[in-house]
Amino acid sequence: MSRFSKIRFRIVCLILTAAMTICPSATACTLAVISGRVTQDHRPILWKNRDFSSAPRNEVAILTDGKYRVVAVFNAGSRTSVWMGQNAAGLCIGNSLSNDLRNGKNNEGLRNGQFMKAVLQSCATIKDVIAYLQETNQTGRRTIGNFGIIDADGGAAMFEIGPDSFAMFDANDPNVAPEGYIARSNFSTTANNLPPLPTSDECDQIASAGRYCRACDLFSSQTNGVTFQHVLHNMTRDLALKGNAISGSINAEGGVLPDVIATENTISRSTTVSAAVFHGVKQNEDPQHTTMWVTLGDPKFSVAVPCWTNMKKVADAVEGTRGGEIGEAARTLRDACLTQSSGQIQTRHLVELWRDLWPLEKDLIQKTLAQREEWLAGGFDEAEATLWHDQAAQRAFESMQKELIDTKERSLKFSPSEQSDSIRKGPLRIAVYDHSNGEATGPKNLAKILTPENGFEIQTITPAEIQSGELVDFDVLVMPGGSGSKQSGMLKEEGRTEVRKFVEQGGGYVGICAGSYLASSHYNWSLDLINAKVWDRAHWARGTGMVQLELTPRGNHALDLEANTQSVYYGQGPLMVPGDDPDLPAYEVLAEYKTEIVANGAIKGVMKDTHAIVRSAFGEGRVVCFSPHPERPGGPNQMILQGVRWAASPKTD
Repeated sequence: MSRFSKIRFRIVCLILTAAMTICPSATACTLAVISGRVTQDHRPILWKNRDFSSAPRNEVAILTDGKYRVVAVFNAGSRTSVWMGQNAAGLCIGNSLSNDLRNGKNNEGLRNGQFMKAVLQSCATIKDVIAYLQETNQTGRRTIGNFGIIDADGGAAMFEIGPDSFAMFDANDPNVAPEGYIARSNFSTTANNLPPLPTSDECDQIASAGRYCRACDLFSSQTNGVTFQHVLHNMTRDLALKGNAISGSINAEGGVLPDVIATENTISRSTTVSAAVFHGVKQNEDPQHTTMWVTLGDPKFSVAVPCWTNMKKVADAVEGTRGGEIGEAARTLRDACLTQSSGQIQTRHLVELWRDLWPLEKDLIQKTLAQREEWLAGGFDEAEATLWHDQAAQRAFESMQKELIDTKERSLKFSPSEQSDSIRKGPLRIAVYDHSNGEATGPKNLAKILTPENGFEIQTITPAEIQSGELVDFDVLVMPGGSGSKQSGMLKEEGRTEVRKFVEQGGGYVGICAGSYLASSHYNWSLDLINAKVWDRAHWARGTGMVQLELTPRGNHALDLEANTQSVYYGQGPLMVPGDDPDLPAYEVLAEYKTEIVANGAIKGVMKDTHAIVRSAFGEGRVVCFSPHPERPGGPNQMILQGVRWAASPKTD
């Protein structure tokens, strides 16, 4: 694929990404209920993998304002809707969206998440849920989904619930569920005139049927009885295509992982934001022992933590208005493996991640099960359960925090290129990008230092002027701070093509903060000018302030600075690490971050040692990327002057 074909491909990806925010595939949850009659310990199980690309931040929280106390998974910072949870009566609920249940009416009432919150706060048993549904059939709801429910009486059922009707499928009934389980993805059987557990042939025309069929196969493979450990550890992370586990993944551990895995049709997807497995109780057991095992973030990159409704409080590692820390760590680990193509993940870090994280989770499961048996024999202890939950969450987070650092260090190990130090001192013709009609601060700061006295002739340039080919009149294009995605959107395909052509034919590019995001090879809207990925893009809004940079020896010389430590303003620029685009050369590091900004959910230790200033060749041109803002008053402005001079020189001397 040519460089210009690649940028057109990114435009298609942008359109597809936008479409995913409204299409069902963006909420591609997988759900199942398992009757106690087929589990090894005779306790029912409920499982949900939650996919929702528009709400990646999830947290666990406790509600106390209803009839029953509730512990559940929420969108971070919101308590209006529950996405899976349990209450003090031992009732557990989860759902998967099923748009085929729409009835075409403009009903009022509760949506899916609001409905689950109301059920948990007011219902103790499946019988109570049926009564609530019959009541709200009359008033109407805005529910369109499959809802799995288990209770402390041994109940296990799947409901297909529309705005004014519902159908129930009892997993305890051998005539309905011969193997004791009922699974669903994002279709309903009632709307499609299918039996309660359709075969693959019966549902092969349904988009989400592959995940449903794979879940059924995984349950059927448990010939000695289903265990919650298997559901939690293996099913939430399943990677399979056409019914076959991908080599090297959790259900085919003996093989070798492929370099890239497409997850659009796997149970565990790149859009999976959390998962929960509810381990119920037998009839006549204390419902307080019902356990919600929550995995915040994509389970492939995370660790499950046990939760109980009557804990005194939720651990800090799984609660937070900007997302639980475990989930935020998982987002960063996942993002390090994402490709520019929607739904694909690279596997280069997965083997090390799994080798470190899975033994921890297995240990947590084993020890928690033993502790739960002690509580079942001697009585539930709220204080002890709170401490157990908190310690498990802390162990999980500490392990994931270490994994973040280890993965970052692996990413930073590369063979850098060494660029020529030749520069042009002027006069140089500089185009400074500006779509703000002169209101943006960045171009104004640049105009104060890129002066004729310093050897520069500066002029602002608009997206329209770039699109019309006016870059040919300049030596260097400077893309200042702002928003990289907005800059890309304003340039449009024509402008992005012109920028790439300008640099490839010998022009210079200097990116500052947003301009460096734009130059990277990370996003589907990026220019792909430099072989750099953005580390921890989940926390790009990590805060602002002064930071310390450490210049490399080459950086000292290239930027004409004596001290190898420099203080500079950071405004949420990219934390750069080497990319893996085979069509781009490795970059050269001029400076690294030695202190960090840790706010808004960012995790300590992630920013330090990432690359702050890098440079590289692109075709016949040169590219320099500054993550921080040395162009601001107080600078060091010398960095910008030297960076622009270097970018103006041709690739060859």
